[in-house]
Amino acid sequence: MNKSLIIICLLLIGTASLSFAQENKGNERGEVTNAEFVIRKDRILNLPTRPRNFESAPNLPQPEGQGNFNYDVRDFFFTLDPSISELKPYQKRFSSTTQALNHGLVKLGYGNYQSPLAELHINNVESDYLNFGLFLKHLGFYEGPVDKENSAEDHTNFRLSASYFSEFFEVFGKLGYDRDRYHFYGYTPGTEVIADEIQQLFHTIYGQAGIRNIEKDDPVNYELKLGARLFNDDYDAREHEINFSGKTYYNFNDETKAGVDLAAFLTSPSDITYSDINRNYVKFSPYVKYQNESFEVKAGANLVVENDVYADKGNDFHIFPSIEASYNLQEEFALYASYIGDVKRNTYYGFALENPYLGPSEQLLNTIQKFKAEGGIRGSVEDAFTYKLGVAYGDYENMHFYGNSMNDSTRFQIVYDDTQVLNYTGSLGYSFGSQYQINASANYYHYMFEDDENTDFETGAWQKPKWEINVHNTFTPDDKWLIQAGLDMMGGIDVINFTGADNIDTLSPIIDLNAKVDYKITDRFSVFAHGNNLLNQKNERYWNYQSRGIQGIGGLTFKF
Repeated sequence: MNKSLIIICLLLIGTASLSFAQENKGNERGEVTNAEFVIRKDRILNLPTRPRNFESAPNLPQPEGQGNFNYDVRDFFFTLDPSISELKPYQKRFSSTTQALNHGLVKLGYGNYQSPLAELHINNVESDYLNFGLFLKHLGFYEGPVDKENSAEDHTNFRLSASYFSEFFEVFGKLGYDRDRYHFYGYTPGTEVIADEIQQLFHTIYGQAGIRNIEKDDPVNYELKLGARLFNDDYDAREHEINFSGKTYYNFNDETKAGVDLAAFLTSPSDITYSDINRNYVKFSPYVKYQNESFEVKAGANLVVENDVYADKGNDFHIFPSIEASYNLQEEFALYASYIGDVKRNTYYGFALENPYLGPSEQLLNTIQKFKAEGGIRGSVEDAFTYKLGVAYGDYENMHFYGNSMNDSTRFQIVYDDTQVLNYTGSLGYSFGSQYQINASANYYHYMFEDDENTDFETGAWQKPKWEINVHNTFTPDDKWLIQAGLDMMGGIDVINFTGADNIDTLSPIIDLNAKVDYKITDRFSVFAHGNNLLNQKNERYWNYQSRGIQGIGGLTFKF
């Protein structure tokens, strides 16, 4: 009975399930039907704890050796000698931070007018205590502007110099020889003249030795020099000289110092008209100097003893004040002034260097500068632009001039006169880094004479220019190039010929355009070209002496 009842119940449940499935057979797949979900938050799922297995891994069996090993140690002996190694420290070469110095320089060139140029400089560079050098130069113009060799000239210079440095002082000296050859070619054109008959040759031998302290910041500074000079020309002019000079000063502090300058010359000149003359000159100049950031003043005196003899001379002893001062209102603008009296020493050697066409001299006189007063303004702008404008007035006794000689118009004689000179001066400078620099200056001179017989005061300054203009440029675009160009001009030169008629004239203005170019090929080799009077002007610095036309020299420079 129970089994029958169970079978009947299963049949009823299956019939009901089949009927429910047929009712829902028409619904589409994925259709959401009504349903109810119950979420219980308080239900906790607890899982049983599984025990961990702490059983360790079993030990592996150790391998057993296959047998016993025996080692036989033997001694080996060699009959070879032991090798000896010489150990040397490794020498690492470091590049030098100082510029390599050269022992010498050779300069060779040649130009028109048959003008060879040879120049040699040799100096030591290793010693810190002893420096010495040799200088040798020859420059010739074996043809000139008038009758070729009749207007030739050449110059040879030789000099030895040396200095020894101790811890506190320097001992220095030099020995030299100069040879200068000229010709008196200021004769009338067309005159037949032999070059040897009008040759003038100057020989000068000189030497000097001295001592001076090295550290200039010391309270006491000094310098002493003793020298001699022998000079003669191709005729009868001779001049021998012994000279001594010294200076010392004491620095009280950074602003104040006091010092004294000393110079003494014993000269023995001779010429056709005089001989056995001893011209002595001694100058003693004490001073005190004060300087701060805006003000500078130097006050002292010039005490001079000289024994020249001439008419109306007052005394052999002269004493003059010497005062120089400047005041900086600001960096760009400063005022300066000076008042100085002095005795300007003149020698035949100095005259010959200024005018090489001198004839015999009748008398040698120093120039007495009774006073020279000067004042003006100067300044600089940002260390690039500098300027100076000033005016000076001086009163001079025995100022020297030159005139064509009465005995031979191709030579010049020295004449002296008392005069006052008014000088207007100005200068400008500009620097654009290291690539470009320009310096320009201009001067105008007005001469006034005390001679009552001279009614035309401006025509008495024989062979002296009334105005001068100089402009010099330097251009260095890079380390290989050096370019220089200049313009030198002067004019208003009044001249006199003491031979007679038509004896006064004014020379044409002198215009000299010059240029120099140097190009460095390597650190040792460079080439150069120099040119003078590039405008081909017929300039005359001294009456009847025409200068060379366009003149150029080119060559090579080698350092070793």
